[in-house]
Amino acid sequence: MDKVMNEIQLWQGPDGINIPANVNDTNKIVSYANYLTDKQKNQIIAAFQIEAYDMAAEYAWKKAMVKLKETIATLGMKFIGEMLNREDIDEYSTIDTALTDFTTIQLAEQLGVIGTTASLKLKQANELITHYFSKDATEEIDNISAIHIIKSSVQYILGEADISIAIEFSQFRERLLSETLSLKDPQVDQLINSPLFYLRTVMSILLASVKNDKGAKLEHSLSNLNLLIESIWKHLGENDKWNIGTAYRDVTAAGNTIASSGLKNALLKVGGFDFVPENLRSVTFKKAAAAVLETHYAFNNFYNEPSVVRKLASLGSTIPAPALIDCFQAYLAVYLGNGYGVSTIAADIAYEKLSEISKERWYYYFEKVIQDDEIVLSKIFGTRRIERFRNLLISNSYNDFQDLPRDNQQLYESIIENKTLKAQGISQTLYNRIKKK
Repeated sequence: MDKVMNEIQLWQGPDGINIPANVNDTNKIVSYANYLTDKQKNQIIAAFQIEAYDMAAEYAWKKAMVKLKETIATLGMKFIGEMLNREDIDEYSTIDTALTDFTTIQLAEQLGVIGTTASLKLKQANELITHYFSKDATEEIDNISAIHIIKSSVQYILGEADISIAIEFSQFRERLLSETLSLKDPQVDQLINSPLFYLRTVMSILLASVKNDKGAKLEHSLSNLNLLIESIWKHLGENDKWNIGTAYRDVTAAGNTIASSGLKNALLKVGGFDFVPENLRSVTFKKAAAAVLETHYAFNNFYNEPSVVRKLASLGSTIPAPALIDCFQAYLAVYLGNGYGVSTIAADIAYEKLSEISKERWYYYFEKVIQDDEIVLSKIFGTRRIERFRNLLISNSYNDFQDLPRDNQQLYESIIENKTLKAQGISQTLYNRIKKK
């Protein structure tokens, strides 16, 4: 590997183009949209001038999402399916039907197409547009909200004539599958010290290869997984560890002796066999929980949530350990809701199921999970959602946990004591740490 390649930073997500903070005039904002034609720019401006704010915002947002999805699709749909652990996505899938806007934004950040700030602002814009264009909206979108959506779309997506997957990412991914690396490799050293988000990406790549590839690719993937696992195991979240254990179970059941042996060696290095599932029930729970989150972040979520939450709830109250974190995340997302409220029927079901989870499992969630749960942490940014979280915990007598890790304990206590500003600050710190630690 040459010197230039070694000096390249892994996955430095672009921070978008520079639009001055005081620029809030639609004409000026749209002038930065280098990706759009003059005709397309004029359509946004014209809609805004006649106060058709919904048309202007929707047009800019759809153009941005199409561009972002097309950019991600250049990696191949099969790889996207592997990244998301979705067997329904293969090389014949289409990007526009396979991914929701929220999932697209998450995946774009994970792949380095957009940066952390861009991801946060685009998620806020997505929440605005899904609310105002849903059946539950009781008012038209206002000009301030429309400007926020348009500005975020232009600054982080439409401002670039051509955003592409970082070449460093593509090259490093290829190295993971075609070379047996060493700890002395500069990119390996950099990866080990990267944020959790990137470690998850690499583990997804390696596990997908271990489950699907043969020959040299499989050998390289197993060697690199064994190389990395001791250094990154302590940084991985509980769910990431379950994913490794689940992969071991799957390749063993499939009779893939090479993959099984390689993953067994890796798990032995870190004492990871506690994370190997005993049966297949967890897969059903995981898929149902994933469907809840997909619905929660899609259009008309308040209307569509009850059916998917009922489906998850109907699987039973005894949640398999490998699926526990997924179910916590899904039920909490629905129960806490978004900035515009909750789907009442779905939230009631979620409350009931969350109340059935044992106190020991709730302690485990606050002890080892919440600091890596970006979905729930982002929910705690909102005052009403903190109050709902507090009510849930107190009404079920989950309000006396002690000896949690320091930051987790402070977050937990600030929720219980309804110190909303403190809870928001801690959750923001933990959320940022996922990306930067």
